[in-house]
Amino acid sequence: MNVDKIWQEENWTTDALTILENLNKFPENSKIILILRHSHRNEPELNEKLHKIRLTPKGHAFAKKFGENLPKSRPIRLFHSIIWRCEETAENIHNGFKSIGGKSELKGEFTPLYKMGFDESNRDLFYRHIMKYSFRKALFRWVTGFYLPEEWTPFIQFIQNAANLIWGQLNDAPERGIDIFITHDWHVMALRFGWFSLPPDKRWVNFNGGFAFTFEEDHILLLDYGELKQVEFPHWWKKTKYV
Repeated sequence: MNVDKIWQEENWTTDALTILENLNKFPENSKIILILRHSHRNEPELNEKLHKIRLTPKGHAFAKKFGENLPKSRPIRLFHSIIWRCEETAENIHNGFKSIGGKSELKGEFTPLYKMGFDESNRDLFYRHIMKYSFRKALFRWVTGFYLPEEWTPFIQFIQNAANLIWGQLNDAPERGIDIFITHDWHVMALRFGWFSLPPDKRWVNFNGGFAFTFEEDHILLLDYGELKQVEFPHWWKKTKYV
């Protein structure tokens, strides 16, 4: 397999390359959080359980290559969804980064990267709504409180809980480190919207795509589709906790 050819020529690699090319825009001493979609998988068949789909060979290779291209000067920690393809992505990034002499810690499964505000008994409800509506419409219905709270945790509650758990990891993060949270496209887009008020547009998040950010004294620095920009802290965030 020609990994470099995949790296440079396949369309789905664009988001990952953009992240890697722009991580150096962050202040040198910053601690970075990177929310990342898992690596390449095949599209599911109609009767195939989505949660059982693993990475393709090119997905494994590309994730390892991603790790090899992270800035060696920044230690990383990897958290992942319980779904196999996310765990495989984390392991490949971990191995790729270590192969260039980087310092990496594989932290393991992390609940907010899999849970979407409903328990396992309501998972079929989630899939039915995803199939019935577009992602954007289903997300907006969730945001506006269309669903019963006992069926689907209200969006703002989910977003705040995820922030407390994910952002809170910075307390123990190494200096100048990157905490990488490997999850799913739905989660990436929902967290981006809920935390930074950036609604999903026509651009979908590709494999190994996502966004990165760090905390400054009075704002957040967000790397989003290659652009580093200042965004406000949400009103509910007690920024003195971690900055």
